[in-house]
Parts: sequence; C-alpha cells; structure tokens
Amino acid sequence: YIAAERLKFYPSEASTRSLIECIENLQIISLEDKVARRKSVETLGRYKGQFLATDVENTLAKVLSDDDPYTVEVAVWALSQMNTQKELILTQICHLLDSESVNSRVVIQALLSLKFHKAIPKLESLMDSSDQATASAAAAACSVLKSDAKIMERVVQILSNPDLNTRRAGIEDITLAGFHPATSRIAELPNALVLRSRSVRKLVDLSATENPDTWTHDTEILLDRLIWDHPSSIDLLGLRNETKKSMSLERNIERLYKNDARFAYLAQRTLVENHCTETAGACILESFQKQPYFDYFGAYHVFKSLGWVQYTPAASMLLEQFQTLPPRFFNHQLGAALALAKLGHVEAVDDLFRVGQETRIWELKYACLIASEILGDPLCLRNALKSDPDWLIARRAKSKQSFEHLLGL
Repeated sequence: YIAAERLKFYPSEASTRSLIECIENLQIISLEDKVARRKSVETLGRYKGQFLATDVENTLAKVLSDDDPYTVEVAVWALSQMNTQKELILTQICHLLDSESVNSRVVIQALLSLKFHKAIPKLESLMDSSDQATASAAAAACSVLKSDAKIMERVVQILSNPDLNTRRAGIEDITLAGFHPATSRIAELPNALVLRSRSVRKLVDLSATENPDTWTHDTEILLDRLIWDHPSSIDLLGLRNETKKSMSLERNIERLYKNDARFAYLAQRTLVENHCTETAGACILESFQKQPYFDYFGAYHVFKSLGWVQYTPAASMLLEQFQTLPPRFFNHQLGAALALAKLGHVEAVDDLFRVGQETRIWELKYACLIASEILGDPLCLRNALKSDPDWLIARRAKSKQSFEHLLGL
C-alpha cells in the first residue's frame, strides 16, 4: 500500500508496469491486500494516462467488474482522469448506474467529465431519484450535457434540504457544473465555510473569466460577508429555538461543537442575541479549554463566538491560535483573526500584516485584510495587497469600498 501510494510522486513507464502488475496479479488474502490494489488503481489515475495508456485502460476496464465496489469507484474516477473515450468502456461505466453497491454520484460525475452524451437518457431517469444527492448529480450532469441551464434550478432547490450531506452534494454539483447564478445562495448556506468559500471562489473565477464586468459592488459585499461569516448572514433553513431550554447558554455552547454546521450557526446566533455577556464568554472559553483534543468543527465556531460576545479576556488565546496554527487549519486562523478584529485587539495588527502578505490561501488573506482595516490598519495591508498575484485579492484591495458595513451585522 505504501509503495503504491508513494509511486504517485514517481510517474514513469516502470511505475505504471508495477502498478498494473499489482492490480492484475496481487493475491487478495487480507483487507490490506485489497486496499493496496485499490491504491494502485488510484495512482494510475493520477498518472492521467501518461504511460502505456492502452494497457492502463484495459486494466482499469477489467476492474469495473470487480466485486469490491470501492475499488470499482476508484477505477471509474481513474478512467475519468485519463479522459478515456473508448465507447465500450464508457458504456461499461454507464451500466454501473444500475448497481446498488457502487456510488452513483461517482459514476455520474465521471460521465459528465467524459462528456458521454449517450448517458443522458439514463441520467434523466435519475433526476427523480429518491436519493437527493443522486438526483442532484444527475440534474447537474444533464444540464451541462444538454446545455440547458434551466435544469440547474432542481439542484438549487436541493440546497434547501435540511440534511447536511445533501446540501454538500448540491454545492459540489453546482460547482462542477459552473452554475454561477447560484453563487449568492451557496454563500449563505449553513455548511462549513471551507466548503462554501471553495465553491464561491471557483464560481467567481469562472464568472470573471466569462465576463470581467461581472465584478461589481454586490460581488464585494457577497465576498466580504462570506468571509466575515456572521450568523445573521446564514440561512438556517427554518431551524430555530422552540423552547426556553433550547435558548439556554449551556445548550448553545454544546451546539458549537456539532458536526452539522446548521446547529453551530444557530448557536452563534443565539449567543449573539441572548447571551452577549462576560459570563457567556467565560463559559465558551472554558468549554474550549476543557476539550481533550483540538475539535476541528467546534474550534472555528468557538473562536467566532468569542468575538461576537466581545469577550476580551480571550484575546491572548485567539492571537496565539492565529500565530501558531498550521496552514491546514486556515479556517480556524481566519476565525481567530476576525474575532480579534471584533474585540478591537490592535496588538494583532503586526501578525495580520505579516500573515496577510505571506499566505497563499485566499480566504485567510482576505480575512487579514478585513481584520487589519477594522483595527485601523496602521501598516496599510490594503496597499500592500494591491499588487497581490491573486487577482481577486488585488481587485478587492484596490476597491474604494470599506469593510465598515460588516460591523452593522
């Protein structure tokens, strides 16, 4: 398994032959063997057919009839990465939509990527699937393959589903389809900021490529609010507190750690509206300090909540988190940065200026720009970012629009 995984860094004909050998001849005795074979399929996909393309296609085509559905799904993905155009293989992939064990979304996305128009009738039949994630993928694929944007309204409606994973699927499908009219809807959904920002960025990039004039004052406001991420800007899809107990401080601190962001954003909103006190801030901070590990989901919402309730004793902790968290926790970094801005912690300006210039992560850079300006920006990060290599950051830095509108949320 480790060898197959590491070979992705060493693409060559020799590596390709070794991976084919593993896929075709490895004796499957244990789960480890099965996973090693699956990883070999994945690595071949990462080579994108650079070496021995015909042999690789033939090998992967055989895997499509494997008894392990997960290996089949990886083979489907690998063939899409190779952009295979062999009709026999494309038909095989399409037939997998009749399988009860293979993930239909993986198959549909591959058929869309490979632009297999003969799959349209089958995809149309799946648009009414009882599984909303499958219906979403099928509708998006049909919309693109038939060049019919009206079909995307089905996917946009799915974004209002109360199920977290269904909404995530809808966001992914809209992004893959490049349907930028849904950008503002995605920005306000109660899903993780990382997912929403990734989608919004791709759609804004696409829109700007198609028509540079689409960047407007409204675009800036949308992006500002997306990164500021105030709970009043989030559509909770009807979720609300039904009882006095559900509005309690204790209940809403617990909700901050829920994996479903809808509950975490409801908690943030409830804390802002009903518990904006020193006591609440102290309890929120204490809950974070008592966690036996760094709670990936909860930490972001804790950081933001400490800013919203303006609990200034948390400033030193927030600054430390901003300074020390590694890049993979950039969403927590930006959460800490914006909380520090809300707290008026001017001691953070030097670090905001440094990180704002050094990071390549657009969301974090954008958050540093917002936070720096709210704190007075004596080092003038905005001027420094006017020549940033990221066109979106440079465009926002050059704008005369301030970030004061965010303070009214």
